[in-house]
Amino acid sequence: MSFTLTMSGVIVGRTDLESRDAVRKVALGTFRPGLGYELAQPVFDLYEAAGSDPAGLDRYRRARDELRLQLTDAGGSQVRFRDLHIRRAKDTVPEGTEYVIEVSSDDPRLWTVSPTS
Repeated sequence: MSFTLTMSGVIVGRTDLESRDAVRKVALGTFRPGLGYELAQPVFDLYEAAGSDPAGLDRYRRARDELRLQLTDAGGSQVRFRDLHIRRAKDTVPEGTEYVIEVSSDDPRLWTVSPTS
C-alpha cells in the first residue's frame, strides 16, 4: 500500500513502508521525494546532524512538528503517527535508494494492511 506525506497540501513524498514491525509499532520504507521535499529537507537534515545529542534532537522535533506533516494511505485516510524521520539511506537498503522513512505509529491502518497490498 502506498502512503503520501504532505505539508499544507504539498506532497513531500511517497513510500510503501515496505518493512513493518507490528510488535514494535515501527514501519520503514524507501522514501520517494516529491516537489515539496526541498522545503522540508533542512529540517530532516537536523535529525541526521543531531545524532544522539538530546538538545539537537529536541530542536529537530520542534522544527519537524512545525511542518505539520500528514501521512495518508492510498485511500486518502490520515494515518496518525508518534514519530517520523526521513534520513539518507545507508548500505543496508536496496541499491539506488536515496532516502528512508521511519514511522512510529499505533494507528491500526499500518498494521492491518500488508505492505504489498
